[in-house]
Amino acid sequence: MTSRAPRLSLAVTWSVWRALILREALTRLFSTRISWAWVLFEPVFHVAYLLVLYSAVRVHSVGNLDTPVWIMVGIQTFFLFRKTADHVAGAPSDNSALFAYRQVKPVDTLIARGLLEGGTWLVITLLLIVFLAMWGHPFAPQFPLAMMGACAAMWLLGVAFGMVVSACTALMRETRQVLQIVLRPLYMISGVMFPLGSLPADWRSLLMLNPLAHGVELVRMGLSDNYQAVPETDAGYLFAWVLGLLLLGLALQLRVAHKVGAR
Repeated sequence: MTSRAPRLSLAVTWSVWRALILREALTRLFSTRISWAWVLFEPVFHVAYLLVLYSAVRVHSVGNLDTPVWIMVGIQTFFLFRKTADHVAGAPSDNSALFAYRQVKPVDTLIARGLLEGGTWLVITLLLIVFLAMWGHPFAPQFPLAMMGACAAMWLLGVAFGMVVSACTALMRETRQVLQIVLRPLYMISGVMFPLGSLPADWRSLLMLNPLAHGVELVRMGLSDNYQAVPETDAGYLFAWVLGLLLLGLALQLRVAHKVGAR
């Protein structure tokens, strides 16, 4: 009999990621009859109620952008961070039974959930773009590469933040509850619901310490060169946060890997 050659480590890792992504997708979308519907309904609901609010005060454009497009881009950019961070943070604890297989490491579950969340977000965003176009609000960014770069930074920020929270949760279980408390006010102060440029300079400078506000503004800047972005918007500040949190998250994951894998 001819023996099979051992697979390369990269091939094993990709097989693990693919299996984890399929498992997570089936669990996320088909655990109940309406799971798949809620994935789409949540962002549609947020966009709809903000549109009703802005329609009530007869605001047809924000910062020289069409109001529905401005709202959709802001909500989806924030959701890209929030949902990625939330799902990545819970990946090791939700998949602890799989660590009995020596091929599966805690970091694999983090990466798989991050990739799944990024792919899901992309599909939902494309559907929202189609809905807006059918409603008469076309989505035509002038700087698509800059927009995609800002979206990638927000996704990486969510993955990195989720890694940090996941490692801290391994040391103290209450950390993930703290994450939920922290993310709620961030929705209000990241420029998703109202333009930060309308605030006084002192308040605006304080709120722009939040890297998510920079990400939201950078994505909107990719729509048009006529967009009146917040003057303090800085891509370097956002990417510095991404790099810092990624290094911190990876270091913490190495520190607690033995504890998470032993559960």
